Amino acid sequence: MSAFDRILNSRQVRNAQTLDALCTNTSVVIERTESTRGCFAFPGTEFVAGIEVDGQRMGTVEFGINPLNDRVYIYDLTIDGEYQGRGVATATLWRLWCIHQVPLVPLHEVGTSVGFWSKARRRFAAAGVEIKRDIRTGDQEQEQLRWQHLVPESEVDLSIREYWAWVASEHAAGRPAGPGIR
Repeated sequence: MSAFDRILNSRQVRNAQTLDALCTNTSVVIERTESTRGCFAFPGTEFVAGIEVDGQRMGTVEFGINPLNDRVYIYDLTIDGEYQGRGVATATLWRLWCIHQVPLVPLHEVGTSVGFWSKARRRFAAAGVEIKRDIRTGDQEQEQLRWQHLVPESEVDLSIREYWAWVASEHAAGRPAGPGIR
């Protein structure tokens, strides 16, 4: 390891320790989980959680983990008005990263949160952690393609596929595929 790499590594460790200290008393308390067809991370899991600091609720975070378990998607991060500006949102993101150890990806950065995400990216990068660019609505389908092979076929799609396979086999055998079908 070169001297530069040792310096960079020690700086990242110090920055990570600073973030660890920031989130010492921060908890992400899961209130609801679901894995519903049609949701962004399906068949991954989506969560709604309360954010607590020293047992006091200070906001909520909604996030999902795709079935590849390689990203945590932040859908919504809301800190109650009187607790904003205290580092609670940053501590919450750090807590999520510590739990899952994969890149964080905001789903939408609204105009009022662009500054926050920019600052969070710099702080996390200094600790060697990646917060990826937000996924715009048009890019969500492209992201979902990464795990489409893991999405189970719905009963309706399975039934339709089986029906057309039956029709094809009937035609191949020289029989009409049902009454009145030629």
